[in-house]
Amino acid sequence: MLYRKWGSSEDEVVSFTSSIDSDKEIIEEVKLTMKAHVIELYLNKIISKEIAGKIISAINDFKEIPSGYEDVHEALEDYIIKKVGEEGGWIGLGRSRNDHVATALRLKAREELLSILDEIIKLREVLLNKAEQSLDVIFPAFTHLQPAQPTTFGHYLSYIEEELYSAWEIIFSNLKLVNRSPLGSGAIAGSTVNINREREAEMLGFDDIITNTISASSSRIDLISSVSDMVILSLILSRIAEDMVIFSSMKLVKLPDNQVSTSSLMPQKRNPVTMEIMRAKAGELIGFFTSLSSIYKGLPSGYDLDMQEMNKYYWYSFDYVKNSLSVMKSLFENIEVLPSALDNSMLATDEAESISLQGIPYRKAYFEVSSKVMKGTFTPSINFKESINLKKTEGSPNPEILKNDIKKAKDRIEENKMRLNEFKTKISNKISQLKAIENDLQEGL
Repeated sequence: MLYRKWGSSEDEVVSFTSSIDSDKEIIEEVKLTMKAHVIELYLNKIISKEIAGKIISAINDFKEIPSGYEDVHEALEDYIIKKVGEEGGWIGLGRSRNDHVATALRLKAREELLSILDEIIKLREVLLNKAEQSLDVIFPAFTHLQPAQPTTFGHYLSYIEEELYSAWEIIFSNLKLVNRSPLGSGAIAGSTVNINREREAEMLGFDDIITNTISASSSRIDLISSVSDMVILSLILSRIAEDMVIFSSMKLVKLPDNQVSTSSLMPQKRNPVTMEIMRAKAGELIGFFTSLSSIYKGLPSGYDLDMQEMNKYYWYSFDYVKNSLSVMKSLFENIEVLPSALDNSMLATDEAESISLQGIPYRKAYFEVSSKVMKGTFTPSINFKESINLKKTEGSPNPEILKNDIKKAKDRIEENKMRLNEFKTKISNKISQLKAIENDLQEGL
């Protein structure tokens, strides 16, 4: 223990308040944050090049969190002091664990969100490629889970992609809020040390700083918002998972062998187990968001240790979503549409519209067709393929319209890729400045 001065190391407070388990997720981000702080002290001529170089080397050598510490920050500082000597204690100047953990959390969240945005794009590409191959594959569309109108499997896949496009834009928008630096704000009211917060932010690849020091050190709203985005994404994935459970049970699709499991008693079963777990994980994600909201809502302004109990829910949420995206991508790469006999009554709407377009008010035509359906005498004048080809509405399954819509969607993906790559490149270029100074400081050691 480094900071603890009251009581002894055997007190309940040590084990009960330790965040070592969740801190393992942010070791590298904590080290990077500490490097930026050390370099800032050096650039401010507060510590010498030699001392800065020794501290940076010690930071690089730190690999794991030993037991007996409150958190990774205490463990890292103690390690540096033991390795460098008393001069390692300079790292405590103008620094608080409060602004450092806030910074590390944002660095970690940034990487997770970038990864998730990449995975969403990959899934969207799979969906659109499959949609192009399925322009003429007749498939039922449902409302109220009742057969409604004929569509195509390509049209269905295009719907999923557009939902994911919305989720992508939501996450990317929030990423820009996450990518702001709290570093240098101290515990709550800043420091008498002339920390150049903009320079620190630049070295860590941030776009800007969170200006107010209270907000910088103690706000978690951007991270909570990121989990909210994960919930939105999981809602989309869960609905599609539910579709897959239903469609496979109705023998409309065959799920890939790597997505199903059999029964311990019934050897014929092809249970859609990955989709069932995906639904459950969406429920858990809602629970994570509820936990974060419940902890955060009652906290007074400023840092409170309750916040460390929130950290695990960020990482759980990101992991759940990444795994779900990977599973869903695999499913749609290998899914098969099975031949099935569709109910001719699904053509009733087309028939009523056809009658109406001959000069009869639609409601009269509607009841005329409805009466035949109810009596069991309805015989459509067109088939399912003709129904689809006759569609005029933008966004409909008409193959010619859908081809154009898929092209637009692919153009959106390319634009998303460009924005994402520009964002990554900007971060990489900024962090390279830190790496260059780090290398210079360690020369000759």
